[in-house]
Amino acid sequence: MKTNFKNKQPIDLLKLTQNLSLAILGSVLSFTAIEVANPASSEAFVIFNRSGSTLGGGSRWDAAPRTIQGQDRSLDGGLGYSLQGGSYEAFRDLFTWDIVPSVNEFQNAIETAFNAWTVVDPVSGLGTDLSFVADLDTPVVGTGRGGVNRYGAEIDLLASTDAIFWNPGNTSPQGESFFYYINDTVTLTSGTENYTGSSAIIGADITFNNNAGTVYTLDFFRRLLTHEIGHAIGLGDIEGDISPNRFIDDNYDGSTSATANATLSNPIAQLIDPLNPAASPFSLFTVPDQDPGVDTPGVDILMESRGLGIAPGNPVTNLSPLVNDDYAGRQFLYPVFSE
Repeated sequence: MKTNFKNKQPIDLLKLTQNLSLAILGSVLSFTAIEVANPASSEAFVIFNRSGSTLGGGSRWDAAPRTIQGQDRSLDGGLGYSLQGGSYEAFRDLFTWDIVPSVNEFQNAIETAFNAWTVVDPVSGLGTDLSFVADLDTPVVGTGRGGVNRYGAEIDLLASTDAIFWNPGNTSPQGESFFYYINDTVTLTSGTENYTGSSAIIGADITFNNNAGTVYTLDFFRRLLTHEIGHAIGLGDIEGDISPNRFIDDNYDGSTSATANATLSNPIAQLIDPLNPAASPFSLFTVPDQDPGVDTPGVDILMESRGLGIAPGNPVTNLSPLVNDDYAGRQFLYPVFSE
């Protein structure tokens, strides 16, 4: 199935962020654009392709080895990522920088963004079986206009002046992510085989705007990439207008700012059933992009589309920007047992 996205509208640069996430047959898209970021955000998480109104199903990378047309498409051996241009230097030089980073600095920023999804959750103590490896010998295969082509490395990093959610001439630093999935069940990282309702991610593309006049700082590029990697592994954006009735949480209460803060900042990763995440004591909510809600001060979630969690408590310089919810989303999709 092809979806027509030709009626693209220019991004309103007066808005802090514009973000859309949606599922279409075969692929999932997320788009993020930010000019300035200093908001607060909230806790809980969103996944794609659940089974109806349940917590079941969900798109994930397969923990069991999976080969499609001779290409590895699983967590086995780590998820491989490649860069347009075939090297860190060539990829760096596709963008305009406020201060041009050295090749080593740029490589470190990319590696740090991927590594952020592999660290131990400092609250629950839960680790992960997720890992990422540079696969620069595999040429990227993109569309040249955003979206996704499932070939290339498992995750391709690309640059484009034209994409699904921006047009040539747009100068807002932004990215969009698609992943391609097939309706074939996966093995969970906890060992559960043929997980009911699940679907296998078999390729993801992360594309960044590189129109002339689009200027990145290295810190912001790293944070944006970290957010987009979250989409590439199956997590969605949390705002209620983007993900209505898809916000997974244990006890959200938006009666007041105080109750929203209390129920959106509590750690929940440890509550997830590693053998059957759908059996975890959670419900589905719509959390508005306001206070009380997503904009309740004090909780700074990476997977918030409007701001990427950038706030005084989670500054853009933070190399480990995941917070309780991000770790919970990771544990839900890629569960492990506590030690």
